[in-house]
Amino acid sequence: MKIKMIVYSYTHNTLLLIQEWAKQLNQHDTEIASIHAYDEYPNTKTITLSEKPSIASTDHLVFATCVRGGTLAPIMAAYLKQMPDLRGQACTLVLTQYFPFEAWGGRQAMKQFRALVEAKSGRIKDTFIYSRMRKSADQKARILNHVPQA
Repeated sequence: MKIKMIVYSYTHNTLLLIQEWAKQLNQHDTEIASIHAYDEYPNTKTITLSEKPSIASTDHLVFATCVRGGTLAPIMAAYLKQMPDLRGQACTLVLTQYFPFEAWGGRQAMKQFRALVEAKSGRIKDTFIYSRMRKSADQKARILNHVPQA
């Protein structure tokens, strides 16, 4: 199965988690692609993407980013709004956040994340919120041991 992991990671914490997960999925054809903007300063108001990964020829898409101020990272939101229709494509959503509890921004950001993917006709199979502050082995293992399904 071809899995494409599309990541926006300003501090590289999300990217490190996704790279570790991709290693666990070594029996699959897994590719990691990053989203970038010309100005990646987190508080920028105008976002112009410099790298927009393609979603073509993929069995499963993983979108991964961070929570930024209780919402989805604006650069990931801009990417999702600009991307073509997903036409029922299977998707997994991964959020990383600093705070220890999902209620402290993660749930709100995931609601926004889901809405943007569903607006593009994506079929969400799984969602994960990982807290960097808690560093729960069980929480991380749920992600690393998860095998996406088409």
